[in-house]
Amino acid sequence: MEFIQPLFLWGIGAVVIPVVIHFWHQKRGKTLAWAATRWLQEKNQQQQRGIKLDNLLLLILRCLVIILLALLLSQPILTGLTKPVVVEKIHLVQPEQLVVDNYRFELEEAIKKGEAVYWINTATEAIKDPAQLPDQRTFNPNVLQSAINTASAKPSELHLYVLNNQQLANAPFIRVPAQFKLHTMVDSASRPVRPYLKLPGSGNVFVNASNQLVNSTALSKGIRFQDVQAHSGRLTALVDFRDKTEQQTVLAALNALSDVYALGIQIDVKKNQKTGYDWVLTDQDVIAPVPKTLYVVSGKLKIPRVPNVIFWEEKLTPQTAERVRTGQLPEQLGELLIRHFNLKPNSFPLSQEQLNTLFITTEERRAQQPENIRNWLLLVFVGLIGLERWMALRQNA
Repeated sequence: MEFIQPLFLWGIGAVVIPVVIHFWHQKRGKTLAWAATRWLQEKNQQQQRGIKLDNLLLLILRCLVIILLALLLSQPILTGLTKPVVVEKIHLVQPEQLVVDNYRFELEEAIKKGEAVYWINTATEAIKDPAQLPDQRTFNPNVLQSAINTASAKPSELHLYVLNNQQLANAPFIRVPAQFKLHTMVDSASRPVRPYLKLPGSGNVFVNASNQLVNSTALSKGIRFQDVQAHSGRLTALVDFRDKTEQQTVLAALNALSDVYALGIQIDVKKNQKTGYDWVLTDQDVIAPVPKTLYVVSGKLKIPRVPNVIFWEEKLTPQTAERVRTGQLPEQLGELLIRHFNLKPNSFPLSQEQLNTLFITTEERRAQQPENIRNWLLLVFVGLIGLERWMALRQNA
């Protein structure tokens, strides 16, 4: 037997309390003289020697109640009764030729051993020959999460083979089983063409070779940029919140972002029908989103149906959002801006720290058997409490 909280077993020592109370109530009182005592026989006047235990069954019940309480708090697990969990190895592979070529030996060995090997696509197809890529090659974080959920429905050791690029970061996090191993590779041969923003009076906004957002009058040398800028003209934003505190918080964060990078964002708090907004931040539902507009909706937990509508579960106030309390809101808004205009191409790899933050392991559920044991102990504990109270009231002890 094992215990999750073994320190509570020290509580068993509290059984001395009912024993002490029991003897305390049975200590001998003072002898009172009574005239009729002279007629009693001498043998009945002799003092009894030793310890007399009255209500012994009641004492045992009270000791058992304390022992059971200590056992319940220590959360026992009978490991001998639980069956060992069979953990299956599962391999999920991104349908990319570079990934397959790089990990061909590992995948072929897994198939020979009879381990489950699947493509990461909407169908989660089983792989028979890694050399034959599937017809369906759609890959994004949603497809990846769906494939992980499908493949790891049972306890499994998951091996994930993917390209390390910014496409993975399009999701806030990806949940994986507790036993998880990530195999990534970087496409070093590709040299992406970077987009940039052309803003009036402030120059060019782009991501430089150090992977930082900058505003400069001249584009960096040694970096290939698109011939046509991703956006030309002034950036416009609509900040429309019912909650005035949230409205002020988002306005302050957006102004801070605009000042740091000299973006010169035009911010409206009331919608102008003649203005085509690049950015809409609100706590209200978006009915008909404009494809080229980035929407950030706070206080709503929903799965986005279109990539330009982003939902944040918490309300953006210091009392409800960690990103506001820590001052990270302007930085995160800047990341959304970079992602919306694709200023950081997908081929850029994520750092190890970013990968560790992106993939969140989920704890496996404990077996039901320990829970059942604790439930039975709880029933016995309640029964003993009821029996002890009934006997105590009946015997006035």
